[in-house]
Amino acid sequence: MIESFVKQTQPLPWPEPTPTSSVAPIPTVVPGSDPIFQTLHDTGKRTLWVVTVLMGISSLVFYVLGARVPISKRVFHTLISLATTISFIVYLALATGEGMDFKLDTIKEHNKHVPNTSQDYYRQVLWLRYVLWFLTEPLGLISLSLLGGLPGAHLLVAIAADYVMLGSGLLGIYAGHTSRRWVWFTISAIGYLTTVYHISVHGARAASNKDSQTRRFFGTISGVLLFVKILYPVALAAGPLSLKVNVDVETILLAIYDIFSQGIIGYWLLLAHDASPGITLNVDGFWSHGIGNEGAIRISEEDGA
Repeated sequence: MIESFVKQTQPLPWPEPTPTSSVAPIPTVVPGSDPIFQTLHDTGKRTLWVVTVLMGISSLVFYVLGARVPISKRVFHTLISLATTISFIVYLALATGEGMDFKLDTIKEHNKHVPNTSQDYYRQVLWLRYVLWFLTEPLGLISLSLLGGLPGAHLLVAIAADYVMLGSGLLGIYAGHTSRRWVWFTISAIGYLTTVYHISVHGARAASNKDSQTRRFFGTISGVLLFVKILYPVALAAGPLSLKVNVDVETILLAIYDIFSQGIIGYWLLLAHDASPGITLNVDGFWSHGIGNEGAIRISEEDGA
């Protein structure tokens, strides 16, 4: 019994120590997760249809207003009607799903303790809008120039700068998520500021030679147009360049710009044109009567012989 008691009172053996690690488990990271698609939703699609209807109705109204005045006083009516008609056609195409494609932006994230990851963004681009602006922006600038008496040299530079603004913005959209996109955005902003300079400074200087009513009206309408025009670089930077704003918000911002620059400004200009004799533009010559036969020299075959 003593021997058995001694055996039971002997200390039990301790387990052998096992090596441990102070490093926490490394999370599993799978680079290249599912792509994110930024597309139009119901809000953006409804916005396109609303602008289509507004531009269609405005075109009909402008054509009716133009038919009520003589041809010599129809210059503004023609320019504005052309702009809203082109806008109606383009927005109708966009509303029915045409004039769009996708651009791919790959954003790489550098992590400190885990492998780097990348995320693909497919964003819908309504490129047909740029065709609209390339056709209608000069018409609006010509209307302002005729109203304020801006010289043709400044008008040409303003139109060229506006094309630089639009073209650089489009190139920036397709430059990918690289620093190049901000270079194109800077060029686009310079084009915008150049257009503002020629219309606001040189245009105001030219309008100072007109009556006080025309000067005030030109300053107000050009100021509103150039202020609303800033919606383009804002929507460009926040939307397709930085991917911070979705396509619906971008569509709404640019729709507001088109409604103001082509619709509201058009109504404002035509109503003032019909109500104020000082703003009325009267153009004769080829615009009203074509090429006449006065002063033409005719030489028949017999006289030439």
